[in-house]
Amino acid sequence: MDDADEKTILIVDDEEVVAESYELYLEGDYETRIATTGGAALAELNPNDREIDLILLDRRMPGMSGDVVAEHVADYELDYQVIMVSAVDPDVDVATMPCDGYLSKPVSEDEVVNAVEKALNVDRYQTLLKEYNAVAEKQAILSDEFRSTEVPDELRELRTRKEELESEIKAVVAELDDTNVGGAFGVVD
Repeated sequence: MDDADEKTILIVDDEEVVAESYELYLEGDYETRIATTGGAALAELNPNDREIDLILLDRRMPGMSGDVVAEHVADYELDYQVIMVSAVDPDVDVATMPCDGYLSKPVSEDEVVNAVEKALNVDRYQTLLKEYNAVAEKQAILSDEFRSTEVPDELRELRTRKEELESEIKAVVAELDDTNVGGAFGVVD
């Protein structure tokens, strides 16, 4: 992964040694930041300058809990992938929790890495799909307008971009299909 594509993970856990272990799991593949309180985590999140791509968030912390941090992220419509990591076993409340995944402590390196990879792939898929839909809509409008044999360069560029997006989407879907997505998030079939 080149530096331009390097993703940044915010690790939030009141136990610094736990946060540092997650950081070790992710080093080399991702840039990481650590926050040991909910307030420090929120201070790292700047909606005007998206430097954070994903949040690994301890659910139970003194002061501001991970639940409250996740609610703030959702309330302010901050579009971050959030994976709860907690010693609290998930209950039905997970269904309404504003998070994209849930891992039960203790977690292994593989569990953390797989959950992060899956969440980032899902985010990539959503981004590509949004762009694809916009390009397809523009292409349809221009195709209706320019039915003649003379096709404007802009329409050719849209067709080319649409084909590129189709390939990228297929690649992301293949990555998601190659692994047990549900297993990475602790989902039971």
